[in-house]
Parts: sequence; structure tokens; C-alpha cells
Amino acid sequence: MAVFSRQRRIRLFLAIFLLLSAALGCGAWYFFHYTKTPEYAIQKIQDSFEKHDWQMFQKYVDMDALLDSSSETLIQALIDTDRPMSGDAKAAMSGFVQMFKAPLALTLRGEVQRYVENGEWTETSADAADAKEPLNLDAVLTRLGLKAIHFRKIDYVAADKTAGTARAGVRIYQADAGEEFVFEMKLTQGADKVWRVTEIQNLHEFIAMIAKAHDAVLESYIEKSRAIMEGHGKNVQEIEQEVSSTLQRGSLGSEETRKALKNIMLDKMAADWMARKEELSALAVPPMAETLHRLRLRICDLRIAYALGYAAWMDDKKATTIRDAETKLKQATTLEHEAAAIARHMTGEQASAPPLPRTSQEQSEEAKAGSAEEKK
Repeated sequence: MAVFSRQRRIRLFLAIFLLLSAALGCGAWYFFHYTKTPEYAIQKIQDSFEKHDWQMFQKYVDMDALLDSSSETLIQALIDTDRPMSGDAKAAMSGFVQMFKAPLALTLRGEVQRYVENGEWTETSADAADAKEPLNLDAVLTRLGLKAIHFRKIDYVAADKTAGTARAGVRIYQADAGEEFVFEMKLTQGADKVWRVTEIQNLHEFIAMIAKAHDAVLESYIEKSRAIMEGHGKNVQEIEQEVSSTLQRGSLGSEETRKALKNIMLDKMAADWMARKEELSALAVPPMAETLHRLRLRICDLRIAYALGYAAWMDDKKATTIRDAETKLKQATTLEHEAAAIARHMTGEQASAPPLPRTSQEQSEEAKAGSAEEKK
């Protein structure tokens, strides 16, 4: 019985010893081997996003190397996928790549840190977007497709120990394109044996995919907005002709003429621009067309203000009233030239610029000349 008990104790001791050895072996394997693998680095990068740990992220992503290799590629890809740009223009723009590389790298570094720490990208206000900054953050993120990326899984991790590098396939879903894409990450092992992401090797292909998706949505907006603009443009031409005809038949000194002009401005001109604004506001606007869309809405507001001011002038006959109204008209026309230039760039068309506005004095003089010609 004592012998049996002694044997049991020996077996129990051996079992415990083996378990401890296995545990220590696993721990040693984890610490001395697994933590020095590219698979571990990729896992820790995933963890940094989930824990919003910027320090952990920086340990396994070499931001200096990544931004140095990515910034130039991104700028060149944006130039290459700008569809209305001619070959000569693209060649000229390529010369400015180095100029924009450092600002873009700095911008992206700050934004990536914000995303890791907070789980969201920066939202740029409409006023900031209209400020025409060299690097509008919201526009950059949109064109790069970063704001619509959703992680799916790690497809593969393959190490080349001889070269001291590894490749990892990170599968994401890009909502704008409605497609999945596998980023090919390059990892390099440092002197401390830690693997770090140093490059995304297929960024250009990713930007090309995003550009194709954006183009399809943009074409839909351009087609629908063009129909609205052209339809109301014809209406405005007819209304302006009615204003001229009314001035030709009468004079601004006539109460009847002034009343007729007031009614035209309120019931037709202002009403038509209000209807145009309402129709434009109902459109789904792709990010790449937001600047153009805001310009068009602002033009509507200025044109409405002009029509209302002109109508008010018919009642109060004050020089300041018509002067303020015509200032709004000139501002609207300036923005119309700018909007036309943006639209031409977006479509690659060589459209003619909108005509310069006619002031109330010019309209009156034109009406008098027309009336005199009829009398002859």
C-alpha cells in the first residue's frame, strides 16, 4: 500500500513537472519566438485600433517609413486618376509632387493618430472646405477613400527571413466602391527583432479603384444637375426678355411700368431661382461635387436677393436699394464663372463662360435703344 502511494506521488510529481514544463515552454515560445513574428505585429496593430492605443500602434507601424513611401505614391495616384487632366498637365503637376509630399505626410500622420485614438476621422465644416486651403483634409480623405474603409480580415502573412521582410494581406471593404480590396503590407524586422509595417505596396491600385467609383457617382450628379441648370436657364432668359420688353414699352418713371417690373421680379424671377435652389438641394451630392454644389446654392441665394432688391427698388426708388441689388448680381456672376470653371474641370468640357450681368441702367438704355429703333 505504501509502495502504491509512493508510486502515485511520483506520478503526480511527474505530471506536475510536465505541466509546468509545458507551460514554461509555451511561455518561452510566446515570448522568445511568437512576439518576434510578423503575425504578432499584425495582431498588435489590430489590438491598437480596438484599444485606441497610439503608442502600441507606433511600435508596430514605422510611421516615418510608411508616410515617406506612401505620400509620393498617393499624390502621383491622385494626379494619374484626375480624369479631365491632359497628359501635359499631368506631367507638369508631377513636378510638384515633392512640394506637396511633406504637407500631406504631416496631415496624414495627425489624422491617423486621431483615428487610432478616437475611432473616427476629422469632419471638416463647410466653411473650412470653402477656405481653399492647399490641403483640404476632408477632400484628401475622401479622394483617398479612407473615410469609407471597413476592416474584414487578415488574408495571409508570409515572412522572408533571408531578406528580413514579410508581406501581409489585409482585406477591407470600401463602401464608396462597394468592393473588397486586399492591401499588400510590407513589414521589416528591426534590430530589436520587432516587425513593423513600412509600406503599402498597392496604394496606386487602390486609389484607381476609388477614382473609378467616384467617377460613376459624379457623372450621375453632373447629369441631373445639368438638366436642372439648363431648364431653369431657359426660364431666366425668357424672364429677362420680358423685363427688356416691359422697359421698351414704358419707362421707369411710369408707375405702371414699375409695378409690372416688380411683379416680374417677384412672381417669376425670384420664384424661378427659389425653385432651382429647391431642386438642387434635393440632389444626392457626391463628396467630389460638394464645392460646386455649395457654389450653385450660393448663386441661387444671390440671384434671389437681386430679384427681391430690384422689386423693392420699384417701390422705394432709392439709389442705395438698386446699388445693393446690383452688388448681389455681380457677386452671383463672379461665382457663376467660378462654378463654370469647376464644372468644366470635372467634365473635361470646353464650355463658354456665362455672360456678364446687365445692370438696371444698362437694361434701361438697351430698352430705350430698342424703342428708338422700332420708331424708325
